[in-house]
Amino acid sequence: MVTARARFQAAADRIPLPAETLAGVVAAMLAQRVRPLRLPAWAGPAGVVVAGGGLAVVVAAWRERGPGSLEEPEALVTTGLHGVSRNPIYLGCTAVHLGLAGSTCNAWMLATSPVSAALLHRWVLREERWLRERFGGEYDAYQRRVSRYL
Repeated sequence: MVTARARFQAAADRIPLPAETLAGVVAAMLAQRVRPLRLPAWAGPAGVVVAGGGLAVVVAAWRERGPGSLEEPEALVTTGLHGVSRNPIYLGCTAVHLGLAGSTCNAWMLATSPVSAALLHRWVLREERWLRERFGGEYDAYQRRVSRYL
C-alpha cells in the first residue's frame, strides 16, 4: 500500500524547481493575493526572457549530468555548463524565480528571490561536502578550476 507521504514525495520529485525556490514562488503568489505589490510593466517582457533563459540552463545542465540521482551521482560532471559553474541547475532555478517575478510583475516574488537563493546556497554547501567525500581529489581539483556559481 502506497502511503500519502509516498504519493506526496513522488509528486514533489516531478516538480522541476527545488523546494527552496518553489516555496519562495508560492509565498510570493499568496502575498500578492493578500496585498498586491506590482513591478513596472517593462519587467514583464524582461522576466519572460530571464525565466526562459533560466529554464534552458536547468534543462541543459540536467541533461549533461545524465542518469542517476542528484544525491548519489554516478560520475562527476565537469564539462559543458558544469565547466563554467559547479551549480548551473541552481543558477538556472534562481534565474527562473527572478524571471517569474518579472513576467508576473510580482514585487513579492522579487523580494523572496534572495531568501530562496540563500536557502539554495545552504544546500550547495552540504552538496559540496558530499561530493568531496564521494569523489575526493577529483572534486577538489574541479573546485579549484571552476567557480561555485559564476
